[in-house]
Amino acid sequence: MALISIIISLLIMALLIYVALTLYSGGKDNATETITAPIERSRAVQCFAQIRKVETAIKMYLAEHGRYPSSLNEIGDLTKEDFYCPVTNNPYNYNPSTGKITCPDHNR
Repeated sequence: MALISIIISLLIMALLIYVALTLYSGGKDNATETITAPIERSRAVQCFAQIRKVETAIKMYLAEHGRYPSSLNEIGDLTKEDFYCPVTNNPYNYNPSTGKITCPDHNR
């Protein structure tokens, strides 16, 4: 009986070690793109947070004007720096017909 509990404990510890190593040494993002390090993941999260900020401003513009802005410059609540990726400084791609904004360097 004690042997079985020791084996189960070792299996649980091995599973936890595997999960920790997967998270901290790489892993997959959206099951297609390999993340090479936690630092790269944090940079992508920083970019996605900025995109979320711009998307919120686009939704507010839509609610106030009944249409999407024809360009990001029509959004008065944000600065010009908000329309660029904070990691690579590349401008975001904006589709005025759908109101979607994407980063050319970080895929969601």
